Amino acid sequence: MQEKSSAIRAQVAAWFDENSQRYAALSKEIWDYAELQFQEFRSSKLLMETLQEEGFTIEEGVAGIPTAFVATYTNGQGPTVGTLGEYDALKGLGCEIADTYRPTGGPGHGCGHNLLGAGAAAAAVATRRAMEALGIQGTVKYFGCPAEEGGSAKVFMVREHVFDGVDAIMSWHPSNANIVSEASAMAILSVRYQFHGRAAHAGVCPHLGRSALDAAILMDVGVNYLREHVQPDTRIQCVISNGGKVPNVVPDEAEIWYYIRAPRRQDLDEVFRRINLIAEGMAHATETTVEWHVGTGASTNGLPNSVISALTRKNLQEVGGPRFDDADRAFAAKLNAGVTIQEKAQSMGQMYAITDPDIYRQDLCEYIQTERMAGRVAPYSGDGSDVAWQTPTAQLNTCCQPVGTGNHSWQQVVCSGSSIGQKGMLTAARVMALSMCDALCDPALLKAAREELEAHLKEYPYVCPIPPEVQPGMPD
Repeated sequence: MQEKSSAIRAQVAAWFDENSQRYAALSKEIWDYAELQFQEFRSSKLLMETLQEEGFTIEEGVAGIPTAFVATYTNGQGPTVGTLGEYDALKGLGCEIADTYRPTGGPGHGCGHNLLGAGAAAAAVATRRAMEALGIQGTVKYFGCPAEEGGSAKVFMVREHVFDGVDAIMSWHPSNANIVSEASAMAILSVRYQFHGRAAHAGVCPHLGRSALDAAILMDVGVNYLREHVQPDTRIQCVISNGGKVPNVVPDEAEIWYYIRAPRRQDLDEVFRRINLIAEGMAHATETTVEWHVGTGASTNGLPNSVISALTRKNLQEVGGPRFDDADRAFAAKLNAGVTIQEKAQSMGQMYAITDPDIYRQDLCEYIQTERMAGRVAPYSGDGSDVAWQTPTAQLNTCCQPVGTGNHSWQQVVCSGSSIGQKGMLTAARVMALSMCDALCDPALLKAAREELEAHLKEYPYVCPIPPEVQPGMPD
């Protein structure tokens, strides 16, 4: 086993020495495309062509999504491992690569998904080459996952059983720290409550009207009182998305739109049930009717697998953090102008439990956080969480942007298209390739990982949070 492990490391290292610049260029090309959710036609085509050239077979348009795909390489009978690629951009975040904010007005990769997609592809190809060179049997899959930003494509892919039969997933995300986190993400539902009343002249005969807007406002009063009686980590936000047309008409239609987040799916289900009772009660109180619809912005809480996470963490320690040079550090310092040590401390402490004050004085993080963060709940949601309920999954983060800057920022857009992001990406790709090769060679590890997942599912079985009638690309 030790001999095979050494051979894997030599093979993966040699592959990255030869191919790193190719995949850095691939990430930059996707950065240039900057395509929005469900419109990533050039980005997905580029990734499919790259993987097909490397001997992967391609299944296009999976789960009824034109820009979703699965690339597969098989080398005999054995386990199946995979990685997740994303490639959608964000509206209005486009900017030039510069040390000051120079917006273009177009879309931009403010979450680094160009790096995520290209880095996962590099990991899959490096694994495939090691399998061929060293006679490692099994299958490696690259899942092309569009529309992470509000489209919940992975949840639809889960619903259509795209991830069935996979023994382990190694996933990653650009970040400002280097960590394999076992923190969970929040479960989330997007729900629109539509009230129907009776229109009337608001000045002449308001008594004949039944205000749908009154019902929506009173519902939110009830929800505000509910906040005292839910778990502290629960988050409930809303907007009045339809409040009527003019003040002189009693509104016969109104809509209030909620995002409901909770640390666990079972907690979210209970809060949702109670909010529905409030909606029904306020409809009775105002003599209106109400209906509600769960939208595409729904995902389950994260379920990181400690077995696969431990394997990935070991390989991160072995590979080490990204190796930035003086030019990277100088550029990052300019991007970080105005970011205080206190803001860095708050950001790194909240997201990654990093409390070392020396990190706060730096602008790029080469340090590897060894804290597992098990039992913590991260303050975000993501559709990758639903994949982790299907197959044992690890979540790796590597530094691709300055310490203290957030995702969805112009600084991350800039770094995603330049050497800082590319160096973090290649570090992540190498860690994932080693982890996938190791997993393919260790059936006992995969068995232990599956047993851990099955124990969670026995406690609370998975149910897709998006109803069957909701299809990809529908409004949230």
